[in-house]
Amino acid sequence: MRPLVLIFVLALSACASTPGAENQPPPFTAPTQQQVAATPATYPIAIDLPAGAYQLDPRHASVIFRIRHEGLSWFTARFDTKDASLTLDPADPTRSQLRATIETVSVNTGVLNAQGERAFDRSIARALGAEATPAITFVSTSIERTGEHTGRITGDLTMNGQTHPMTLEATFDGSAVDPLRRGATVLGFSAHGSINRSDWGVTEWRAFTGDEVQIVIEAELVRS
Repeated sequence: MRPLVLIFVLALSACASTPGAENQPPPFTAPTQQQVAATPATYPIAIDLPAGAYQLDPRHASVIFRIRHEGLSWFTARFDTKDASLTLDPADPTRSQLRATIETVSVNTGVLNAQGERAFDRSIARALGAEATPAITFVSTSIERTGEHTGRITGDLTMNGQTHPMTLEATFDGSAVDPLRRGATVLGFSAHGSINRSDWGVTEWRAFTGDEVQIVIEAELVRS
């Protein structure tokens, strides 16, 4: 084994990790009765994680959305430019605060026109109100723990010049001390939720696309 590879393997094996809920069901699936029964009725209020500020690692994060097309399949796209910050209170995680931003024009459908241009993406960005709101923002107003590794995050979502509440169902997937990220503590989260786009005045193409928009988020946040 080459020395560099050996060092890399040893560094990975030295990661100190905290288990999360990596075996949770994927988004949009209801828990089975067995999983519900296995959920502990009580759990410690405090969590064993360092307090302070955490910042999103954009290389290890994704924001995906999907919308029903003509009552048939779910059209899926993503946002390429995003950021988030978490102020964690491990003594009581419900007192933590989350703020996230998405660059509206960074929407990416993977659909190109005949000239190889992303004209469709630009049309969607306009429909989302990129001129009025260049950055879609989410600011938490309350965090409720729903289980040992799960929580419900309610916040204000600003898009298309309007602000309304939305809710995300979040799962803590675990933590690690990562030598490849300067030995910092890294937290992993998954979240999903849905909104009715018309609540934010986004109504373009409503003749053949649905109102409900489903959102799936994967994120790793690094302690500052």
